[in-house]
Amino acid sequence: MRRSWLYVVLTAALAVAVAVWAVPHLDGDPTTKVWIEGNDLLAVSLATHVDSLSAQVLLLAVGVGLLVQIYSTAYLGHHPRYRSYALVIVLFLLGMIAVVVADDLFVLLIGWEVMGLCSYLLIGHEWQTPIARSGAAKAFLMTRIADLGLLVGILAIGQTYGTYRISEVLAQEPKNSTAIGLLLLVAVVGKSAQFPLHTWLPDAMPGPTPITALIHAATMVAAGVYLVARLLPILEPSELVMTLLAVISAITMLLGALFALVQTDLKRALAWSTVSQLAFMFAALSVGDSDAGTDHLLSHGAFKALLFLGCGCVMHAVGSSALSAMGGLRLRMPVTFWTMTIGFAALAGVIPTVGFFTKDSVLHALEHGRDEGPLPGGIAVAVFCVALVTSFLTAAYATRLWLLAFLAPAAEGRTEPHEAPRAMTGPLIVLAVATFALSIGQPFHLGIGLLSTAVAVAGIGAVLARWRRGRSLDLAAPWLVAELALDRPYSRWIPAGLRSSARAVVDVDRDGIDAYSYGSASTAQVASRVLGLVQSGNVQRYATVIAAGVIVVTAAAVIWT
Repeated sequence: MRRSWLYVVLTAALAVAVAVWAVPHLDGDPTTKVWIEGNDLLAVSLATHVDSLSAQVLLLAVGVGLLVQIYSTAYLGHHPRYRSYALVIVLFLLGMIAVVVADDLFVLLIGWEVMGLCSYLLIGHEWQTPIARSGAAKAFLMTRIADLGLLVGILAIGQTYGTYRISEVLAQEPKNSTAIGLLLLVAVVGKSAQFPLHTWLPDAMPGPTPITALIHAATMVAAGVYLVARLLPILEPSELVMTLLAVISAITMLLGALFALVQTDLKRALAWSTVSQLAFMFAALSVGDSDAGTDHLLSHGAFKALLFLGCGCVMHAVGSSALSAMGGLRLRMPVTFWTMTIGFAALAGVIPTVGFFTKDSVLHALEHGRDEGPLPGGIAVAVFCVALVTSFLTAAYATRLWLLAFLAPAAEGRTEPHEAPRAMTGPLIVLAVATFALSIGQPFHLGIGLLSTAVAVAGIGAVLARWRRGRSLDLAAPWLVAELALDRPYSRWIPAGLRSSARAVVDVDRDGIDAYSYGSASTAQVASRVLGLVQSGNVQRYATVIAAGVIVVTAAAVIWT
């Protein structure tokens, strides 16, 4: 256990250093510092830029990272591979820090790639199990699509603006917004698990639960939202890019909420919830309101980390993340129950949690987006309506998960559950307090606030009414349980197509390309045999052939003359 706390101390030192760096910028002027200037040979500069947005995201990342390390001392402290696990968490945080503070786009790309590698290593931590290896490989391969989009987008920015420094790019008038925006859209759709590259995130659940909290709350998927918010001034002039972002976010938020509503596994339900909530953030960004999008990013980081770490406590008690293994935990696990109740309330958008205020800001931004902003009015109205439906579904599935986990009858035949160790419940308390504390200073919009509250109450009430009538909370919707088979192209069709293509290439190589080498070899063999008849090594045969040749030549000469 002592060695476990060494990594906590290391992470705490990193968190303190980042806090000292970031806190002065929460309300202060942005600071850009060039540590190493690029030159004609290497145009990459080691430069940092810290403003209010980056400072807040930094504090979220290192704060959640520190709590995850503390939590992991009890959750995985005795694991034989704990040392590598804890060190990769530190590397993960460094990658996120690089993304957040980098002023040079290539340095940002390095941090972006480091996080991709760390997510692969941590999701596949239990590499002995096929499902962990599969989930890690799927996350790695699908997010590589995002990396390709980001790389080409960076090159396009450099060619367009003549620099790779973000501060210098933003200081110029927007140019080539559509081409650059489409490339960056590929990057963030893959990294932040948006439609149609959304299926990797729920399949990453075999990773350790603390890592799931880190990925979903403060790193990895948050990077895509941060990138769009940071570069929004050069993307906003393109109506096509903003419209695509809005349509993708509307599809994703609705699908994520529907899939979360029918899950029988708590971790997977929370994963689909993350997909949906990220889409809320992108929806706010699509109407040009970066404050609403990033505020929801920060609040979601707090309450989603709380929910995932709480899920880990429940799994520690019952040995499974299946909802059927839970129930009856309210009295057995009071700290987990009350803290997760706060987390579910924030997810559902219940006042006075921070989730209510930031969701209110997103809805307000979408409502005003029909009259102002980069989107056509009809698209903005449609996204606003989808967001209201999603809010209803979110409140419904949050209530369903809460009831099944804590208030449903206890599963039969399980061992007696118990509260998790203090190293695990302590972070829950801190995050629960943060879920309320972050509400301070948040804007409130009366009309939208009343509407969103009515929608949330309707969602909660619908599930409670069904519960009180004794009806099952498992919806009989096979098409939703199967998640609309949206993963089939990635799990079946594309691999099958690649296998067919590989077989075709082998056939062409064997019957086409190899035919030339085989034909050349056969021709050489035949010629060798013919020449072998002449070059027999028999001197008498040579003399006979020469004599015959002389006779033939002489006869031909006589006849010719």
